[in-house]
Amino acid sequence: STPEGAREFLVPSRINPKEFYALPQSPQLFKQLFMISGFDRYYQIVKCFRDEDLRADRQPEFTQIDCEMAFVNQELILNTFEKFIINVVNRFFDKEILTNFPRITYHESMERYGCDKPDTRFGLELKDISSLVQDTNFRVFQDTLAAKGLINVIVVKDVAKDFSRKKIDELTEFVKPHGLKGLAWAKVQEEGKWQSPIAKFFSPEQTKEISEHIEATENDLILFGAGSYSDTKSGLSALRNHLGKELKLYNSEQLNFLW
Repeated sequence: STPEGAREFLVPSRINPKEFYALPQSPQLFKQLFMISGFDRYYQIVKCFRDEDLRADRQPEFTQIDCEMAFVNQELILNTFEKFIINVVNRFFDKEILTNFPRITYHESMERYGCDKPDTRFGLELKDISSLVQDTNFRVFQDTLAAKGLINVIVVKDVAKDFSRKKIDELTEFVKPHGLKGLAWAKVQEEGKWQSPIAKFFSPEQTKEISEHIEATENDLILFGAGSYSDTKSGLSALRNHLGKELKLYNSEQLNFLW
């Protein structure tokens, strides 16, 4: 066994009762031998075999780029991996011509997408309207702001007529396991009027100001999330990815790398 951060698969020995083999989860010994013998930088494309719970991007056997570098800074690490990935993708993917990766800060990623690994192949960015709803009579928003929470929205363009109350209720149920207790909504109609259960809590001036701020126009669907920072971002981020897939807003074969 070569204990590391991941769990190894255990295999019982047929000829040695009550004894087990531990299957190595990665070629860790190669890496250690390189480092001990004086190579201060190295990488490997390596198969890993780990006894971990399944995730969307992880199965028992997977391939990773493993890198060990001494005497480096952040910029060198980013540039090294960027050149590596660009070279591989441009060589093996005919449809792709990669150049330098875009960069955004963690804060910007959380504000715009609600997570630290955003899918930038489509829009539906999160927009903060907390400052615009401070004086409304909607109790949910009032209580959220009083508890130092925030209100974010997603604007889904030109779909309001296609979304029945049943479909919106399904979206409400979808976000609950992701942190949000519910999902307010509004359909933008002619002259910027809202069709919504919460419209009565807003003056015409307030709805107009909010719509202009989030660039919502006729036949757009506005989805509101209210709660703590983490719950709101988590819930709307999951909803954003769900809508992007359901509405086919991106090409599933497109590669968008991002630092």
